[in-house]
Amino acid sequence: MLKIFKVEGHSLYPYLKQGQRIICFRVFIFNKIRPGDFIIFRKEPYGLMIKRVKYIKNKQVFAQGTDPSSIDSRDFGLINATEIRYKVISIKFLNKLIS
Repeated sequence: MLKIFKVEGHSLYPYLKQGQRIICFRVFIFNKIRPGDFIIFRKEPYGLMIKRVKYIKNKQVFAQGTDPSSIDSRDFGLINATEIRYKVISIKFLNKLIS
């Protein structure tokens, strides 16, 4: 299932910018998540978050923003792979369509 999200915040600048739209697909067990992928997951009390996968260890993911003040795995630790809801598949394509 594909879904379009609008980026809020600056935690992944310059890769993703405030207001930018991204295309994502729902992550299922058979989807592979790799270092460098952008993922969307829910983390309370923050809600939905988008971060970049830095590394994967024993089915747990260290997800980090590029902004030093980003709230990410440096603050709340590793996330379980089962917590990942979406994987970003297109950053530039959708923005060219909308422009």
